[in-house]
Amino acid sequence: MLKKSEQENNKEKEEGSLKVYEVGYHIAPAVSAENLPVEVENLKNFLVKEGATIVSEGFPKMLDLSYAVSKSVGGSKRKFDTAYFGWIKFDAGEALIAKIKKFFDENENILRFLLIKTVKENTLFSPVSPKITASPAKEEPKTAKSSTEKEIKSPISQEELDKTIDKLIAE
Repeated sequence: MLKKSEQENNKEKEEGSLKVYEVGYHIAPAVSAENLPVEVENLKNFLVKEGATIVSEGFPKMLDLSYAVSKSVGGSKRKFDTAYFGWIKFDAGEALIAKIKKFFDENENILRFLLIKTVKENTLFSPVSPKITASPAKEEPKTAKSSTEKEIKSPISQEELDKTIDKLIAE
């Protein structure tokens, strides 16, 4: 296999043949929290060594999986119901993608991965609040007013207001 020189990579960048990819991956929970940064660094180092340029990343976080995932580890099949999920966004030539897939497939600590073409911009979005549309006004049924609710028919004088307040305070 021939390795691309830095000049060839620069030429690809100038020609625009580099595309933006994102790989989302699950790391087996068998990897300890102390060794997790080392494992992530190994993934990033592989990408950089092969000529990719890291654009952004999401450090893996432990998640409960929706269903158990089985993986052959050391000759035996194991089932996992939790995993560390992380992602890396990077620029790379199309020729590099087959190597990346092979590397992730052969890594025993990677349960699953998904490699997609994407855009360089941040594609995370915040939830959109529902749109409120105007609907025709509905008439609410009229209910009988209780004895405590009295309808004010005309403005009252200052004296009447004071008497009513005194009466309410006295109760």
